[in-house]
Amino acid sequence: MINHMTTLGFHLQEEEELLDLADYAYKNGTPFETEKGIYVRLEAGGGAELWLQLNREQVAIGMQPHFTGAGLMEIGIEGEVQREEANELDGTFYAWAGPGRPGEGLYSFVFDLPDRDRYGPLTQPILQHVQLAAFAHELNVFGSEAEYNLFRLGQSPGEPIAPPESFVSNGLTEHGGQPISTAAFGGRVLRAGWMKNELTGLRFHWALVRTLGGDIDVVADERLVGEREIREGGILSGTFWLSGRLIPADH
Repeated sequence: MINHMTTLGFHLQEEEELLDLADYAYKNGTPFETEKGIYVRLEAGGGAELWLQLNREQVAIGMQPHFTGAGLMEIGIEGEVQREEANELDGTFYAWAGPGRPGEGLYSFVFDLPDRDRYGPLTQPILQHVQLAAFAHELNVFGSEAEYNLFRLGQSPGEPIAPPESFVSNGLTEHGGQPISTAAFGGRVLRAGWMKNELTGLRFHWALVRTLGGDIDVVADERLVGEREIREGGILSGTFWLSGRLIPADH
C-alpha cells in the first residue's frame, strides 16, 4: 500500500514497523529543542527526512515525513489551522501564493509543517519563502505539452484546456469541518531523477516542477510512477499532500 512514508522509500505498513522506525530516529537523529517539546530530524539520504515529535516528558507523540529539495515559493501566511486531532508539535498554515496582501495573491492553499514549533510565534499576515514538498497521491506524466493537451481534451471534450502550470487548492473545501493540506496542480519538469533512501535501499522518484506561483519538489512512490518515468522538459500533473518548511530571508 502506497502512503506518505513509502513515497520516500520507507517500508512502512504495520504498526510495529512504525515503532521500530521511530526508535531508530530517536537514537540516530538530530534533536531540536523547542518551547513545547523536541523534534528529532532523521536524514535518510536523497532528501528524505523523518521528523519525530517528543513532548516535554520526552514521550513520542508523532512522526512526520518531509523531503528537502530545491523548490522555492514566495507566500504570505494568513493564519493557522487548529485541528482537533493535532498535537502540540503539529502545524498547518493557511497561505496565499505570490507577493501581495491577503486576497491579492494568485491563490490560497493549506500546507503542513514537520517542525512548526521551531519558528515560534509568527505575526500574521506575514510574507515568507517556503520549500514545498508535494507527496503524490495520483500522478499523470506527459512527455510534451502536446501530449498533455490531448489528455486534457479527452477528459473534458469541448471545455477550455487548463494550462500546464496550474494550481487548484482542493484542500480548502472543508472535510469534516476543516481544510486539509492537499492540492491538485500541474507544471513543467525542470529537473528529475531517482533518489535512494539509504536506510532501506529503496528508491523513489523526485522532480522539481514549475507550477503557477513557484517551484515545488514532487516526490512519488516508485509504484505510482510505473513505466512513465518523469523526465526533464515534460509535463506532470496530479493530486498531492503538501509539506513545507519555511526558508529564512537570508537563505
